[in-house]
Amino acid sequence: MSRASSIASVESPALAPFMRPLLFGVFARALPLTMFGPLLPGIASSLGASLADVGWIVATYATGSLIAQPLMGTLSDSYGRRRMFTWCMVLFVAGSCACAFATSLPLLVAGRIIQALGAGGIQPIATAIIGDVLPPDRRGGALGALYGVFGIGTMAGALLGGAIVAGALAASSHVNGALAADLSAYPWHPVFAVNVATGILTILLATSLPDDAIALNRARAKSFDAIGALLIALFAACLMFAVTGAHDRSLLGIFGAIASMGTFVWHIRHTEAPLIDPALFAARGPAMLYALGVVFGIPSFSLTIYSATYFIAQFHASAATASLALFILAVLYVAGAIAGGALINRLGTRALLSTGVLLVAVSAGALAGFTSVAAVVAAMALGGLGLGLASAPPNALILRYVPANRSGAATGVATMLGTSGSITAPVVIGAFLAFANAGGAATALRDEFALCAALSAVCALLAFSLPEPAVLAA
Repeated sequence: MSRASSIASVESPALAPFMRPLLFGVFARALPLTMFGPLLPGIASSLGASLADVGWIVATYATGSLIAQPLMGTLSDSYGRRRMFTWCMVLFVAGSCACAFATSLPLLVAGRIIQALGAGGIQPIATAIIGDVLPPDRRGGALGALYGVFGIGTMAGALLGGAIVAGALAASSHVNGALAADLSAYPWHPVFAVNVATGILTILLATSLPDDAIALNRARAKSFDAIGALLIALFAACLMFAVTGAHDRSLLGIFGAIASMGTFVWHIRHTEAPLIDPALFAARGPAMLYALGVVFGIPSFSLTIYSATYFIAQFHASAATASLALFILAVLYVAGAIAGGALINRLGTRALLSTGVLLVAVSAGALAGFTSVAAVVAAMALGGLGLGLASAPPNALILRYVPANRSGAATGVATMLGTSGSITAPVVIGAFLAFANAGGAATALRDEFALCAALSAVCALLAFSLPEPAVLAA
């Protein structure tokens, strides 16, 4: 690829100049994922809302990102990677600004939706840019760096959120006027200001991104599939409704999600320029990867979200102690992502993916079968390593399975399906908790981890049987 010659002198693709805005963008996207969980009680108090109500600021971020991933990835195939990456960051900054000045729950939720629509497009477009710029044998290191920075961002978010709020409360006694009143009443506003700063820095760096190395799909750009976008939004909203609602409402949400997805599938098969090209699912390789993403999303998010919950339930531990165990998982995830990117060419993409998924299966099985503190911490660490090793290979494969001018849409779909676990995992966990026996939450979570071990084992077999790309995408 001619574009690759411009970085031939760079020893590591992850250090190439074009990677800087991509890494900063992914870091900016990752921060809000974990920043606000510990802050929800304080936000609820300052807005006069219930904890259940402010939970929507987390749910809308996950849902908005889910919608944006295939949408922005597809638009980057039509309008250009650099342009759409920049617009995603503009949306992210605009939403963060709205949240930084929000003094009511509706305004905060609206800001989070705008923020999420921008954030969701960052990862698939960044992945597509790597596919455009680098040849297949040099993508592994860049993708590993991308996912490693994502892990660092989630770790930093978990640590920074509370620290920034504490700093804002302390500063409120040393300033006067409106600023003092705002910091005292809404000490979480500066948290969103950090998102604004990281977003603006990324926009400035994005001016150095290379021109598009692919032929843009102008025909698709002229006929934007608004109906398809609305159906995806409806599907995501129904899933969110299912997760956040009571039992009867959850069933209604599930039925609505099934109906909207069925309608979407019919729609894209009968539309001249659909939002997601059905041809992306026709080939065996991408179809198997998409299926793997949906299934593996459940154990992946169960491990990253609910292993700390299990730690608290099993050992009656404090939130701080459980956070430390989760931090160990996150550190191993970052190490696995970076090491996995470096090992892709040596071990092979399919072998590395299979290994990572198999480690997650062993981790989930250990969480289901062992009840000592040491065993649970070791299982969480092993799971973090497996998730890290399995992070880069799916996108490395999808970039080789599809033509370059469809890589934005393909990576967007892969990212959306892979992160669908953020919605499906809570549904599965909720089902196990609803039918918990006398053992309570700890027993229910162990049963769910046993299911995750079985699902991961199936995914490992699926990963091992993925076809070798016949023709490398140009």
